[in-house]
Amino acid sequence: MAGPTAMRLSSVLALLQPALPLILGLSLGCSLSLLRVSWIQGEGEDPCVVAVGEPGGPQNLDSGAQLDQSDEDFKPRIIPYYRDPNKPYKKVLRTRYIQTELGSRERLLVAVLTSRATLSTLAVAVNRTVAHHFPRLLYFTGQRGARTPAGMQVVSHGDERPAWLMSETLRHLHTHFGADYDWFFVMQDDTYVQAPRLAALAGHLSINQDLYLGRTEEFIGAGEQARYCHGGFGYLLSRSLLLRLWPHLDGCRGDILSARPDEWLGRCLIDSLGIGCVSQHQAQIRNLTVLTPEGEAGLSWPIGLPAPFTPHSRFEVLGWDYFTEQHTFSCADGAPKCPLQGASRADVGDAVETALEQLNRRYQPRLRFQKQRLLNGYRRFDPARGMEYTLDLLLEAVTQRGHRRALARRVSLLRPLSRVEILPMPYVTEATRVQLVLPLLVAEAAAAPAFLEAFAAGVLEPREHALLTLLLVYGPREGGRGAPDPFLGVKAAAAELERRYPGTRLAWLAVRAEAPSQVRLLDVVSKKHPVDTLFFLATVWTRPGPEVLNRCRMNAISGWQAFFPVHFQEFSPALAPQRSPQGPPGAGPDPPSPPGAEPARGAPVGGRFDRQASAEGCFYNADYLAARARLAGELAGQEEEEALEGLEVMDVFLRFSGLHLFRAVEPGLVQKFSVRDCSPRLSEELYHRCRLSTLEGLGARAQLAVALFEQEQANST
Repeated sequence: MAGPTAMRLSSVLALLQPALPLILGLSLGCSLSLLRVSWIQGEGEDPCVVAVGEPGGPQNLDSGAQLDQSDEDFKPRIIPYYRDPNKPYKKVLRTRYIQTELGSRERLLVAVLTSRATLSTLAVAVNRTVAHHFPRLLYFTGQRGARTPAGMQVVSHGDERPAWLMSETLRHLHTHFGADYDWFFVMQDDTYVQAPRLAALAGHLSINQDLYLGRTEEFIGAGEQARYCHGGFGYLLSRSLLLRLWPHLDGCRGDILSARPDEWLGRCLIDSLGIGCVSQHQAQIRNLTVLTPEGEAGLSWPIGLPAPFTPHSRFEVLGWDYFTEQHTFSCADGAPKCPLQGASRADVGDAVETALEQLNRRYQPRLRFQKQRLLNGYRRFDPARGMEYTLDLLLEAVTQRGHRRALARRVSLLRPLSRVEILPMPYVTEATRVQLVLPLLVAEAAAAPAFLEAFAAGVLEPREHALLTLLLVYGPREGGRGAPDPFLGVKAAAAELERRYPGTRLAWLAVRAEAPSQVRLLDVVSKKHPVDTLFFLATVWTRPGPEVLNRCRMNAISGWQAFFPVHFQEFSPALAPQRSPQGPPGAGPDPPSPPGAEPARGAPVGGRFDRQASAEGCFYNADYLAARARLAGELAGQEEEEALEGLEVMDVFLRFSGLHLFRAVEPGLVQKFSVRDCSPRLSEELYHRCRLSTLEGLGARAQLAVALFEQEQANST
């Protein structure tokens, strides 16, 4: 018996051996806890029991007596309120709002000066546009009895005299809101204000300063330093300045005569406090830069705006565009020189006028500048700051004594980025069926089987919700009776795909045209589909896939936007050889090289995004029919026929549609290099774009330079 018992005991110990440290730790912890409890609950007075006693103080009761009373209910002692009749009664004043008693304040209150005539028009417009951006918006008028529009808080003073209206407005702000707000913005009802920027300005300014901020104007006949803030632009008053100004309001109202409320306020501040209007306040940033690691060298211009973008490589350097008053030397079509017109001309003119205005503001009245002409102009867009300008101006400086002299000065300006807003866009879904349309010329029939294999791999295999229509374009003498069908191989390849993928039907249409244009061909397809059809106009070199189709669905919005992607064009393999060998026949399209990189070297010479090509596009049939009808209405007869010869579908949307035209690079559309012929029947502009696309698609400049060098070396030997 001893043998089996010992074996069972050893097996139990073997099972418990991994848990022995845990069991010992728990046992030791419980033992120490019990010892500690026994030490705490020793003999003596319980401090918690002693603390509970009569109000006269802690009593020296033993624990037994206290435990005997634990069954009784505790009766609180109520002390009645008693007021000494010999002391005067003092009323306790409580504030209207709890935030006032706690000392917390809102940042900004906006006061709008209006009148009875404009209360229901301009004041209502202000209320609808900016009221939801501010915590409190008040309207002040000088006439009583005016009908108050719904949702507006109007304060009437009963007197429209400028001094009375302004003084009573400030008195009301001080009395009712002086303890609740840090900043007060006073504006007229015809002032346009960017509410989010104003709220942001008041949010980061320090409140411990007397500030009178706005558009400065000079008093007539006063000194150079005496300036007031123009009421048409609005002005900002700090709470501390309003508190200091309040005792002087009655004196200013009796002593100062003015026909304008803003001018009266400016004179009152200068006469009573010696404070004038300032147009900018960023001195604190300049003072604090000495405490930063960079010191004053780290202070960027303009003060308060982000520093310029710092490139980390030569590929990130932002280039400057050179311009004059008549021409720009950075053109969208690649031309070296083109006229400066439209929005670009207005932008340059505004920059020159702003520079001249700032120079006169800084140096008047000692000097007055007049522009003679713009010598040189440079501009670039910095994504961190905005549009930067560097202008070389030829000026004529006129002194106070009338002396004139020509000066050439360089100035720098910045048009900062404004607040980024999200544009409301209609809701779109990725479940929309896409109808691919592939126009095929006879010269493109040989490349069609590769497109069909790519369509099968990118659309049919993943079971994308998309259909394909082949538009076979015959020439005048092609495909007639007794003549071979040039699209026989295309039809056979389409039938093979229908056999490989049961339930798939590839439709094809045959048309005959002597001079086919993209618009005329799409007219044929458009009539055979419903108006809510989403078209994807493709070329024989397009390689569709799930990501491309999804972006087509998301970016083409019915009645709102048409999408024309920019595909990635690979360079010639003779100049940029691919590292991977050609796959076996029937294996589908070759995997494209990453956009912007050559697999063999990793350098950005593998291809480029072809901005000249615009044959691929996504749009709804209803939008195309509307643009086509507008084209037919504006152009008639022979003029329409000539226009159709020189227009692509993108040009129709651009010229004859009110939709947004979205043009963006599409990394999912990668096209292999191929020698493509440009039809001489194209218009001059389309033929130029086609030739430019073909030539730029040969290779990068470095590759072309190496090829030319090698050719010259071979010819010389």
